[in-house]
Amino acid sequence: MKFVKVITLGASLLIGTSAMAENHIMRLSHGETENNPTHVMAAKFEELVEQYTDGRIDVQIFGSNQLGSEQEVAQSVRTGSIESEILYTGNLVPLAPSIGVMMLPYAFTSTQEAHAAMDALQGPLNERLPGEAGVRVLGYLEKGFRVLTNSVREVKNIDDLQGLKIRVSKNNIAIETFRSWGLDPIPMAWAEVFPALQQGVIDGQENPYTTAVSMKFNEVQDFITEIHYLIWSGPLIVSERWYQSLDSDLQDALNKAGREAAEYGRANSASETEVAMKSLVEMGMTLSGAPEDEEKWQEAARALWTSFADEIGGADWVAEAGRLIADATANISK
Repeated sequence: MKFVKVITLGASLLIGTSAMAENHIMRLSHGETENNPTHVMAAKFEELVEQYTDGRIDVQIFGSNQLGSEQEVAQSVRTGSIESEILYTGNLVPLAPSIGVMMLPYAFTSTQEAHAAMDALQGPLNERLPGEAGVRVLGYLEKGFRVLTNSVREVKNIDDLQGLKIRVSKNNIAIETFRSWGLDPIPMAWAEVFPALQQGVIDGQENPYTTAVSMKFNEVQDFITEIHYLIWSGPLIVSERWYQSLDSDLQDALNKAGREAAEYGRANSASETEVAMKSLVEMGMTLSGAPEDEEKWQEAARALWTSFADEIGGADWVAEAGRLIADATANISK
């Protein structure tokens, strides 16, 4: 520890320089277990913040929804009673509609495109989110595209999809996207999905490969199709009120740590997804890859973008975000 000399009442006292600066507690909430890519990103962020702030910010991680559900904690981050959180984008949309552009169907169709879009949108989003929700984004995680699983047949084209009973999250974008493909999707709470698959109430669902493994969907599902319509994305958000109370050097350190932790988390997610795919094949599932007529799926879903505008920040913002995504992904090889 470095020391400086302080003269007080004629006496020389030695105190640590860290005591001269205000230290801060930064509680970081998320809803996952320690082996999940979300926690891996959180742990990396903690490490980097410690390094870049010389310990002036103490990141304390609370996983498995210890501080409340994702939406409950987001409200607390908004008021500043909790400093930060990593959560699914869809659970932030009710507070911060503008971030819903990350959920537009087929806004990107590869992880490379998704990363470029996330990075391009982070700055413009941080001009909007403090006013909408009292938060800002320090980094953006992804955990892979939501793939379609089912127990009935291999889905190689949009015709194969017809008649299947597919569960979707209680999210209007997901519901309307599946309707555009000719289905009547079944919104269902997550806790009900596995027993519904067991009992045949539903034929299938859509989530990342890693979720298929962790939920043991191989026991009740046989087929997987990579529909690429939506990637699981999750921002690391911080309370704007708390962030603005920090010295500028600490803000810069958080920004740097957030970007680097997100990159680390994305790499971990890619590795975990590859392992999950191999595991599912070994456990007997059939992976079909992308539909042979994926253009039809994309055309039908992208036609809905304007109808979602009022839910996610307005038509002008959707158009602007679309241009930013197009520019960011223009030179990425498919």
